[in-house]
Amino acid sequence: MKKKGIISGILTLCLILSTISIPTFAADEDSKNLEQAIISAKKIITVPDDYTEFTHNSSEREVRGAKVRIWDLNWAEKEDKKGSISVSIGEDGFLYQYSNYDGDSKDSKDGLANITKDQAQVSAEDFLKNVIPEYIGEIKLVKNDSASFQGDEYNFTYQKFVNEIPVNYIYVNVGVNKYSGKVTSFSNDNLEVKGAEYPNLSGIIDSVTAEKAYIDKIGIDLKYYSYYDYEKKKMNIFAGYSPSNISEFIDAKTGQVVSYSSDNKLDDRNKDHSLVNASANNLDKANQELTQEEMDAIQNVANLISKEKAESILRETSDLITADMKVSDASLNKNYLDDEYSWNISFDGVYGRVNAKSGEVISLHSYNYNKLGTSGNTSKADAQNTVENFLKKVAPNKFTQTKFKDINNPILKITDRPIEENTFMFNYVRQVNGIEFSGNYLNVEVDKNTGKIIGYDNNWYDNASFPDVSNVINKEAAFNKIKDLAGFSLQYTMLDENKVGIVYDFINKNDSYIIDPINGIRIDYTGKAYRENKLPEYTDINGHWCEKTVKELLDNGYYIDGEKFNPNMNITQINFFKYIYSPVKNNYSDDEFYDMLIQNGVIKDEEKAPNSVVSYNDAAKFIIRYLGYEKLAGHSEIFNSPFKDNIEDSYKGYASMCYALNIIKGDTNGNFNGSHNISNAEAAVILYNLIKNNGK
Repeated sequence: MKKKGIISGILTLCLILSTISIPTFAADEDSKNLEQAIISAKKIITVPDDYTEFTHNSSEREVRGAKVRIWDLNWAEKEDKKGSISVSIGEDGFLYQYSNYDGDSKDSKDGLANITKDQAQVSAEDFLKNVIPEYIGEIKLVKNDSASFQGDEYNFTYQKFVNEIPVNYIYVNVGVNKYSGKVTSFSNDNLEVKGAEYPNLSGIIDSVTAEKAYIDKIGIDLKYYSYYDYEKKKMNIFAGYSPSNISEFIDAKTGQVVSYSSDNKLDDRNKDHSLVNASANNLDKANQELTQEEMDAIQNVANLISKEKAESILRETSDLITADMKVSDASLNKNYLDDEYSWNISFDGVYGRVNAKSGEVISLHSYNYNKLGTSGNTSKADAQNTVENFLKKVAPNKFTQTKFKDINNPILKITDRPIEENTFMFNYVRQVNGIEFSGNYLNVEVDKNTGKIIGYDNNWYDNASFPDVSNVINKEAAFNKIKDLAGFSLQYTMLDENKVGIVYDFINKNDSYIIDPINGIRIDYTGKAYRENKLPEYTDINGHWCEKTVKELLDNGYYIDGEKFNPNMNITQINFFKYIYSPVKNNYSDDEFYDMLIQNGVIKDEEKAPNSVVSYNDAAKFIIRYLGYEKLAGHSEIFNSPFKDNIEDSYKGYASMCYALNIIKGDTNGNFNGSHNISNAEAAVILYNLIKNNGK
């Protein structure tokens, strides 16, 4: 008996010791893995000795069907210094993300870059040879992001090619600091599947056949779009052609329609977020809550229903609002998009909105997430039947003007809560003149487990007017316009988790392409002609004395529009100003641009003459106003001109200050030549000196 007790005690002790040793072993493994991650990272990047503040964490990530452990490593300077380096690196030493902030913010350092774009590209490619040597020879530079010239980095995007055909899911992005020449950012999230096999080029259909298949089987749709200008308080509804489904393309061997893998990040990246977000922002901004005083005044004159009536309507509409639920909050809002008022009423876990004049339910949502089931007992067909009976009851006239659109994601995402797997989403999009109006819809959400409607949105412009679409270009013409802009050719893509396919598709699908159906030009999300913020590549400055100056300005995002710089041509007033304001000029129409100049005191209303030429007198005056020294320059009596020729008193202060600031130094004889009309090349020198010597 005693022996049995001793054995029992030994076994117990062994069990205790083994229990203690398990976390110790796990911690030891974590320590070794962390050590290896740090060593791997430091083989790729340099961490300064004074970056002594170190933090880390790790997580598992699903990468192409496999679980991968990722280490997030962060080094930072101590005390008041702000320098930091962040790295995300896999347990196998693969670098996913890298960022390096030196703490000496270049956002506050105006002026021209210290290195050229070409030098930055060399730095980027040297970095890539160290980070992803296995890709060198397979990747090509596909985008030099010249649109981001306002930041501190030159940004380069590289893409993998196989058989000289782009792989549309493998991109690498590198950022190089314009001042130090160091790589300061890197991302490579789009990984290749190990052992991926790329289809050969045998049996490929030709591009003409693929284009016809795309038009016939996927299509280019004519739709109505909307944009509300809050400054002008005006709604703009316009028509446009765009690809019907940017997640579909043509199989290059069969000519049939295929879709992106649901796991492919390209699918999410290519969705038309700009239009969706514009619509969402319109909705968010449109509903403005009124004060109690405003509510009282409006109700007295606008013949609106009472808060109690609105509450009653919501209770009658949905059994989600039970008798024991009390109103927790209520407000009267004005929707500036259609000049209508609505009651917004919150209950315990349910929110609703009612048109304060007609009594129509505009929105209804349940937020009792915990009550949602985890298994779906309702079929999609039954849910859709419930939805359509509901819509016939709450919005019968509008429902007859819609068309069901079966898409994976709602037209406008209502909530960020992660319950989509437990719900069905049904979207009924408004049809006008036989085409879709993407800005208006009836959206309903159904709980799969209970079969109940838990979400409803009625987004509709009652007083909207729609442009005529009876005389428009055809779909083939619209397709060709988009093809000219975006490109349409062979690509490799991920069809499912482990299968690569070869397809025909538009190339530049990161951008949204909307084509005006009347004149065939590209338009933006506001309905205006699209203005591309892209740096030109001049064909007429090689060997000209201004070449180096013009190219350095180009590297910093300063340019005159057009394929040619026309260095010897007299610069116009509007081009002179646009050259100076290159980083922001595309934010304005020409009229808005001049309004901004006048408001900022750079030019006076009576001086506005866009197509007039600019003299040195004009240039000096505009530059000094741009710098904010107008009051001082106006006192010509305090200045002794540094120039040899005579300068009119009204310009003496401007000219003298431009000389003192190293902006305009005069000709080789020391003359200002105030009445001389300046050329594009001379304007480049003035702008270069302005930025280089004055940080502007």
